[in-house]
Amino acid sequence: MAAHDDYCLTQVRQGDRDRYLALLFSSGEARASLAAIAAFNLELARAANEISESMLGLVRLQWWREAVEEIRAGGATRRHPVVEAVATATRMHGLSTDRMLAMIGGKEEELESDGAPAQRTFDARGDATAANLIRLSLQAVGLDPMETDLAAASSEIGRAYATVGCARSVLLDARRHKVRLPAEVLTEAGVDLDKLFDLRPQPALQACLRMMAERAQDELSAARRRRIPRRARPLTLTARLTALHLERLRRAAYDPFDPQVIAAAPFDVWRLLGTAITGRF
Repeated sequence: MAAHDDYCLTQVRQGDRDRYLALLFSSGEARASLAAIAAFNLELARAANEISESMLGLVRLQWWREAVEEIRAGGATRRHPVVEAVATATRMHGLSTDRMLAMIGGKEEELESDGAPAQRTFDARGDATAANLIRLSLQAVGLDPMETDLAAASSEIGRAYATVGCARSVLLDARRHKVRLPAEVLTEAGVDLDKLFDLRPQPALQACLRMMAERAQDELSAARRRRIPRRARPLTLTARLTALHLERLRRAAYDPFDPQVIAAAPFDVWRLLGTAITGRF
């Protein structure tokens, strides 16, 4: 394993538990490429969510935009282990740099916007980020993400995963005085943003997260009607992880203050095993 491959796997193990669990079920030849894609996604997430100043986050995302453009050009790339790993994976599998740039664009749009997004914008972000991550990962295992059922399922599962992720991280966002949930859902549920930013519980917030969960469940239900090959594990395992997070939200009565909403569940890897074998989620 090249040094940059080991670096990517370590970063994903430490910073993105869901992707790391999914990587455990990947074949050896695809694992390095999948880890590179996951590490790239993690770098974008850190730029958008862990840098205190939006402008600094945008500068970091621009750095990644330039790095992807270098990869697309096919010449020398900057010396960064994730860039080097993504460049190698792109050469091996013909990964779409347009999808990478769309992921960056989704994070840039999120950083540049003020207030809660409209539902249409929220869905577009999920498709640009989570769904494109799935599409790139499908390319890495030799599948065409534009095949009819895979294309539809990638969009549905990507939006579902993004929806659940925003619901689970609502308090983390609120600590930064940021809200990523759709404005229409917040209004319909009657969420008091002042209470949210003060981290005060309110029944309306639980109602809001229940609505978000129902929407994600509808997306999963639609994806289950697709014909998805067993080796499309980047897609089916993401769907299974989404279902597990939805299950924990239900058990917590959609209360984001309940620790189990964001807690790591030690037996998730065994729950993923069935999906890895059967393809069912």
